[in-house]
Amino acid sequence: MKKKKLMMAVVSASLVGVVAIGGTLAYLSDKSNTVTNTFNVGKGYVDDNKHVGLWLDETAKTGTENPTAVDKEHRTEEGVQYDEMLPGSVVAKDPTFHLTKESTDSYVFAEVKGLDALVKAGFVVSDTDLNGVPEPESNLSDSWQKVADFGDDQDAGLDGLYIYGIKDSWAEGGIQPMTPGGGEEGYTYDAMFNYVKYSSTVENDQHNQNLNGLEEVTVRGVAVQEANLTWQQAQAEALKVLG
Repeated sequence: MKKKKLMMAVVSASLVGVVAIGGTLAYLSDKSNTVTNTFNVGKGYVDDNKHVGLWLDETAKTGTENPTAVDKEHRTEEGVQYDEMLPGSVVAKDPTFHLTKESTDSYVFAEVKGLDALVKAGFVVSDTDLNGVPEPESNLSDSWQKVADFGDDQDAGLDGLYIYGIKDSWAEGGIQPMTPGGGEEGYTYDAMFNYVKYSSTVENDQHNQNLNGLEEVTVRGVAVQEANLTWQQAQAEALKVLG
């Protein structure tokens, strides 16, 4: 079957939905009804007059074109609308957690839902730059290790609860998560992933079938104080908060 160029709008907000395809994205936060997607458990999370403890942002769209490279200076916490994504299109998408300066040492967990369905719909999610890569595989950053699965459909294996730790700190047969505090300047964790690509191999019939009822992709994070807790105990506290 001859492929036709498919055009769509990808609407996303790092605060509530990392990527949502088609239809209208119902934001979970606005001026009259604020819903937070980052949480702190324990004491010692500092207010820097902008944030308290853990917070999340991503590369902003600074012009009319979709951002195609991760930008560490131009960031947004309010979401981005990506227009006219064609097969083969790549956008910079880098949900990144931060901890405010002088905050306590913390275990940081990230809950991700909806990525598996997104991959099934013909998208690739990756930690590495996908520009110029024909048909890459999906992957998340090595700095995040999955500790729990969510939902019944785990074919793609990306949805779940992750804990943060520099790759070299993973112990054989176990986890030794990195638990940095905010320090004098705050702390920025490695992005969970950096790019999203719409596959160039998706056929029209596959596209229509896969996008039917596709759910939002969401990222939420929890910082749990390290003091007097193992990472397993911290995970239990994070799951209580996330519900």
